[in-house]
Amino acid sequence: MKQPIIASLVAFSLFSCQSANNNGDNSQDAQKTVANEYYNFGDSTFSVENAFSAFELVSNFATSREDTAWATVAGPITQVCAAKGCWMSTAIDSNNNLFVDYDYEFLLPTNSQGQNMVMYGYIYWDTTTVAQLRHYAEDRGASQEEIDAITEPVAEYMFKAKGVKIERSADA
Repeated sequence: MKQPIIASLVAFSLFSCQSANNNGDNSQDAQKTVANEYYNFGDSTFSVENAFSAFELVSNFATSREDTAWATVAGPITQVCAAKGCWMSTAIDSNNNLFVDYDYEFLLPTNSQGQNMVMYGYIYWDTTTVAQLRHYAEDRGASQEEIDAITEPVAEYMFKAKGVKIERSADA
């Protein structure tokens, strides 16, 4: 008498586990789909929803009177360090870029210029020295003439990224 009851319990347990695994697989597939839309660098736990453009971020920050402001920003990568991928920039408008670095916590692919990205971190105001500006010019492949023409420090908005997500292309 015990054997039919045990067999029924085992069959029920197997059926229940199989159903739970199927639901888990579907959920995991959905998570993989979202995760596979981006190449992740640094902290990838932030949401890409409700991201500002660099223009919106700078405009809001300029009127806030804060020292720093945390935000998620989306836009194209306009420049990237050709030597190591240790910094990038994204367009504020057609004439200005927002400089982004990550304190060597991660590096971006050196060929990521032109790709769309979403990043999380904070904006702040800082002055970049002549030496640092020349170094960045070297990194982006500027001519010696362009490098020598840099003679003044620049006060500008900067962004410290804690994580960057670069969109995967459709053929990736």
